[in-house]
Order: sequence, then C-alpha cells, then structure tokens
Amino acid sequence: MPNEIHARHGGVVLKHLYVHIPFCRSRCAYCDFASEPLAPHEASERVDAYVAALRSELETYRPQLLEPLETIYVGGGTPTVLPREALLSLIDDLAGLQRPSAGAPRSGSESPHQPSPEFTVEANPGTIDHALLHDLRTAGVTRLSLGIQSFSSGLRANLGRVVTDDEVASALAALREVGWTEWNIDLVFGIPGQSYDQVSRDIDTAVVGAPSHISLYDLTYTSAYSSYVRHRVGEEGVSRALTFAEEHLGRAAGRLADAGYRRYEVSNFALSGHECRHNLAYWRGEDYVGIGSSAVSTIGRERRTNPGSVAAYLAGEPPEVEVLSDRTRLWETAMLGLRTADGVCEEEILPVLSPDGLRLLLEQGCLERHCGKLRLNPGFLDLSNSVLTTLLETPSDG
Repeated sequence: MPNEIHARHGGVVLKHLYVHIPFCRSRCAYCDFASEPLAPHEASERVDAYVAALRSELETYRPQLLEPLETIYVGGGTPTVLPREALLSLIDDLAGLQRPSAGAPRSGSESPHQPSPEFTVEANPGTIDHALLHDLRTAGVTRLSLGIQSFSSGLRANLGRVVTDDEVASALAALREVGWTEWNIDLVFGIPGQSYDQVSRDIDTAVVGAPSHISLYDLTYTSAYSSYVRHRVGEEGVSRALTFAEEHLGRAAGRLADAGYRRYEVSNFALSGHECRHNLAYWRGEDYVGIGSSAVSTIGRERRTNPGSVAAYLAGEPPEVEVLSDRTRLWETAMLGLRTADGVCEEEILPVLSPDGLRLLLEQGCLERHCGKLRLNPGFLDLSNSVLTTLLETPSDG
C-alpha cells in the first residue's frame, strides 16, 4: 500500500501533516467540527484502538513525508482530553517525523536558514496543567492553540460550552508558569447576547495573556446551534447577533491591530513573525496529508476525505476520493490566497478571474495590486466572501 500511494501521486513529497483527535469532554452546541464525547469511547476501549489506527494510517504515507516535516498540527476535538500516557506517546512518535532520519524523502532545497519545524497541538481549558504542558514541550511540541472562545461565562453558556472561569484561569496560569511563548487564543465573535464592550474585554483580556497569535472567528450558525440558541435568546436575539457581527468585526480587528497583532488572514492575527505556518500552507494551496476520522488530504489533484465517525474509521471504511481538475485547484488557490493579507500572484490565477469583476473591484478599491500580487484592501477583509464571489469564476468542471 505505501508504495502504491507514492506511485499514484507521482512521487510528491509532503511537508505538512494534520492529525485529527475527535474526542472532547462534551460536544459544544456551536461546534461544527467532527467531534464526539470521549467517555463512551473510553469505556469501550476504542480510544487505544483509534490511536493505533492513526499510527497505521500514518505508515501508508511515510514514504512521501519530507525529512523532517515542516509542520504538524494535532487538532480536534480536544487532543489534550486523551489519556495522558496515550497522548504523550503519540506526540513523541509524531515529533520523530520532525527529526531527520535515514531513508526519508528530502525536498532537494534544504537550507541552513530554514525555520525550525512547527508542531501545534490544540487544547481546551480543563484539560491542561503545568505538568502536561511541560511534557508536551519536552516531547517536541512548539506551539499550543487554546480554545477560550470568550472570557464571559454567560457568553460561553450561549455557545453551549461547558468550561468554567476557574478552568480558563488555571489554563492561562499554567502557560505562564511553563513560560510558553508560541501560542494562540481562539475567540468567537458575534455570540448571541454579545455587546461590543464584551468583545473589547475579551480582546483586552486575551492581549494581557500575551499570546503570540489570536484567532477571532465569526460564529457559524449550524441548524443544530440555531435551534439551541433560539431557546436561550429568541429569534430577535439571533438576528441582532448576525447584524452585530456585520457592523463591528472591523472595529474588533482594529483593536487587535492597535495591540500589535497583524491581521494576516481574515480570522487570524499574529505578532510579527508568529503566523501559523501550518495554516499558511493550506491558504497557499500546498499539498498536505490528514490522518484520522474526517481528516482530509489534498495531494496533487487527489483529495481524500476519511469517514466522519470514529466507528466508521475504526471499521476501516475507505476514504472518499475526489479527483480535482487543474482549474478547481487553481480556483481554490485563488480563493484561499485572497483571504490572506499577502494575497496571491495575479498571473497565476488569471484563468479563474472574472475580467469584469476584477476591473470593478479595482475601481472600487476593494482590491489592490502589489508586487505582482492581487490582494484585498485591508478595509474589505470583512467582506471577503462577497468580494470573492464577484472576482472568481466558479469552475464548472470540478
């Protein structure tokens, strides 16, 4: 199987790995990710089986992995909800992929000035402490992403998120005690019942914690979450939240900029030099491999999506395989690249640009040209979806 995969993808060398841990203490009402409560799986001994399946799947891609991998991202779910021994053993195995070893493929462009590998693990308050953070860093994790969402217990309740103020405070204290410097705070914007004063307090509290990176995500309303939150705030409260997001996201972004966090992608802000390189690889259209339930891999023109549930993944159900046209891949590169502050090479994406849309958006000042790249004017990043709809011709062949 490993050699077959390597041959099918024409010897592509993969620099980026995503590992999906689907388990959480409980599933938050707003969550749109593939996650399942840990307890039933732990009781039936499926957690160990899942970690073993991850290792097995990883082996199928090993002949294609760069030595060493540039980025690893362990997401979820909540990776840090795994039993500590199982988590640290997995992390140690993954960290080995960022230490050069004989026989692994090389990119052919090694340089002594290349940045050191980036290894991110997602975590939630209530699942980390000083000892675990110390062990993760010792094992090779270089970056942590902490899901706060809001420092207001009432707003977290409106998200259906079961995390206490004490757990938030303890997680931040543990990060300070360990001296972790490369880390992210996730915040959610447009929570029903949220005022701009609360947004400001969330941002200010996050900044005081001194993370190197802050993500500010506009809340997505799934059908399940819409039903949940309407019972809490009513239809009018939901409508106000949607309007609030449209009106105030730009102000929130400005507040982060004033604190020194550059908006390098629509929802992501970082101190200079602390952008998430794993996510940048996605936005630049680079190939990557994903392992675990619901994980996605995009390698050349092939996209593989693993079965969404833990049960289906453990049963060995095959991934869905989609063959992407060159035009579809180019459209995705344009769409994702234009969500970043750097933009995308105009000449490269010409085949998927609407000439009329391009001319109009340049005249309106929504887009600007810079050093051969097209990029959104910073003032229009909040309107990226509508701008991209006007600019890009959706491929009909992909």
